[in-house]
Amino acid sequence: MFATGTASWGDIFHIKGGEEIEVEILANLGDYYQVRTKFGVVDIAKDWIEKIEERPSPWQLYEKKRAASPNSADAHYKLAVWCDRRGLIVEHRAELEAVLELYPNHVKARRKLGYVEKDGKWIRKVAPRAPTQEELDERRREREEEELVRKLIAEWTVKIKAIHRGRLAGREARSKKFRKGRDLILAIDDPLAVPGLARVLSTGNEACRLLMVESLARFEQDESTMNLVVITLLDPSPDVRKKAAMALAVRKDDRVTDRLRGALKSDEEHVLRNAAAALGVMKARASVEDLVGVLSTETRRRVLVSRPVMLDEIRLVFVRPTWCRHRWHHRWRRIRYAPQTIGVLDWGGSMIGTDSYYEMQTVSVYRTEVQEALIAITGQNFGFDEDDWLIWWRDEKGPRDQGIEGPRDRGVRD
Repeated sequence: MFATGTASWGDIFHIKGGEEIEVEILANLGDYYQVRTKFGVVDIAKDWIEKIEERPSPWQLYEKKRAASPNSADAHYKLAVWCDRRGLIVEHRAELEAVLELYPNHVKARRKLGYVEKDGKWIRKVAPRAPTQEELDERRREREEEELVRKLIAEWTVKIKAIHRGRLAGREARSKKFRKGRDLILAIDDPLAVPGLARVLSTGNEACRLLMVESLARFEQDESTMNLVVITLLDPSPDVRKKAAMALAVRKDDRVTDRLRGALKSDEEHVLRNAAAALGVMKARASVEDLVGVLSTETRRRVLVSRPVMLDEIRLVFVRPTWCRHRWHHRWRRIRYAPQTIGVLDWGGSMIGTDSYYEMQTVSVYRTEVQEALIAITGQNFGFDEDDWLIWWRDEKGPRDQGIEGPRDRGVRD
């Protein structure tokens, strides 16, 4: 059932964590299933799947329902609605036609079939033009091309996975096997290998991910650009993120800068900081004002508060040698007594203590990645003072962006 090209619309994947997904399995890619869901075509790793629940397809269910339904207009119409909800276009139309055979004036069925009422008569709307043979041939060629593309992507994924397992996984970049594997990866020049390169190498160590960036940088296609943008934002290694940003800088693609500027608005702090670092590497002048706006922020955080308690002064006031003149009766004798220590603390050491506890406070957060990006882009350094950055930038922006010699070009500051 899971062979390439087999359709089983209606099967349910039980994903780890309790999620259930209704799918149509399109291809078996080894460690992955390529499936169609209501959200589109995606790849799902087999180790994510706890159980596959096989269910009959909608066409099988339709045959059972049709056999059990009475031959009445209402029953056929209900079955037509059921078919429409499940995308059974041909069966939906056949059931509506069956309704009209039994009850020609069924209003809902007429309207769904494209009829309009005029002067008390039902008139069918002008049907759309039937596709020509050339159009049908073109659609067939498109389907064949899609199937071929899926097949080639699957083949490349299997090959890259074999290289990764045999020569790259768990090895240092300097090892002989890794260098051989690197040569094999960099020899790949087919754009249809990009999905496999991204999917397989992204699961490896830092050396593998650096190789992934080097390989993706050799492809000009949008799919490569898309993966490089995601790497700059999400990869855990700063070296990998920087290398991806350098590869993107060469492309001079305004869409990349726009996406990274948009990431500066992210609620995820690490995404914001990584986007700023990438914009700095790319020397993206258009992002200066966006960066200034996120130089710092205020947030509520749980903070450790420590306050000194000067216990030595308290002890000197109450525990003094002069108190030794006081005497108390103890049984048959009078004794002298003076306080020895502060018993409620039961400390055996210093009389100078610190009272520490956590509390929620509003704190200022200064983003050094944003500051470094601004320095890299502008060559200036105004620290975390947003006003100074904006004053300089607005003075600098007009002349330079209009091709006019500005103060910085003349080596003069107004």
